[in-house]
Amino acid sequence: MSTAIHRVRQVWRASRASVDAREVNALSEYLTAPQRDLFRRMSIGDQRHSLDMFYLLRERGETDETLLQAALLHDVGKAQAEIRLWQRVAYVLLGRLSPRARSRLCASPRRDWRYPFFVLAYHTELGAELASRAGSAADVVALIRNHQSPVGAQAPEPARRRLRVLQAADED
Repeated sequence: MSTAIHRVRQVWRASRASVDAREVNALSEYLTAPQRDLFRRMSIGDQRHSLDMFYLLRERGETDETLLQAALLHDVGKAQAEIRLWQRVAYVLLGRLSPRARSRLCASPRRDWRYPFFVLAYHTELGAELASRAGSAADVVALIRNHQSPVGAQAPEPARRRLRVLQAADED
């Protein structure tokens, strides 16, 4: 699927997202109480996206708890700011049209009007830190930290496989 069509679908889904409380309550089988608290801090759109990834992985026969936890928490760093839809769109468009301008916009961690862009740019690291503080296993934290990075040949095969699977589900 083309990137443009994929992004349009993401915007459409985010604008119509909803999450049933029963879905979140059912996560107790996969997430600890502190991890569920992190999950609940995410926007409804990010919760829906993470749940959709989780369900997709399970439909594909995945039972790896590390991978399933990472799917549910991979975007938790975005909960560090209220990120509006227009900011998400602007972030993606700037990345395509002017990566240097986007880098400058995202460079400041100050809590001003630019902060949501900083969070979007660094949500993987922010999320990994949150997950670590919530007691997530090191492998889950590593998947969250690296879910937008190229799969490195230096990593052991189970970690590479998990990262490839997580990234593929994130793109669906």
